[in-house]
Amino acid sequence: MKQTIITTFLALCSLMCGAQTIYSTSDSIHIFWQPSTKITKDDYQGQPTSQVDKMMDEYGFTASASVGIWSVLDIPKKKRERIKKFEKVYFAPAFEKTTSYIRTNDSIQIEMQNLYFDICELWARWARKELKTLQDTTNAAGTLSIFYMTVKEDMNKNRISMFRAYFKEVFIDKAEGAFEKWRNELDKELERTKMWATTPEECHRLLIQKPIEKGYIMAPTIMEPLFMEKK
Repeated sequence: MKQTIITTFLALCSLMCGAQTIYSTSDSIHIFWQPSTKITKDDYQGQPTSQVDKMMDEYGFTASASVGIWSVLDIPKKKRERIKKFEKVYFAPAFEKTTSYIRTNDSIQIEMQNLYFDICELWARWARKELKTLQDTTNAAGTLSIFYMTVKEDMNKNRISMFRAYFKEVFIDKAEGAFEKWRNELDKELERTKMWATTPEECHRLLIQKPIEKGYIMAPTIMEPLFMEKK
């Protein structure tokens, strides 16, 4: 009996040690980007505003997604470790339910707005890759702290530029087949860059707004959404 109890205890310990951590990727307000995440009409829970209604009337669209890229830099808590331990950077696109607004249940209009979310993911991947390349090139602690803000700002500029190009072609010019073209091209890019996809760990870190890596603290005045932009 004693041997059976010991064997059972060891088996349970083995299962617990091998279990994977489950990370949260959404809450009552935000949905963070994941490959299997689908934004539906029920996620558009915002109230109308005069500014958004005016744009909808002017350009003829009936849904407005509020999306942005959240990011944070975590550094070793002990100052003496900052010369040998690498920093941790997290990026995650977020969809905000309470400021995303819809007038109708038109599924095409929802898909057209959801594309903005994928644009955010594309540029989050770009930033992730840029910082990893810099880190690998220097192989030195402190590299991410030096380049984080520059890469983040460039990511934001590129994202906004793509937002504007998409809005002009699809909603202003209303070019024939424009949305389908954007959707296909973006899908190709997401497939090509899938190794840099946002992870559940990144979503969770930004959702709970505190470090998840032992021995790390959030770099002062760094964590913030770039901004939630309504479309």
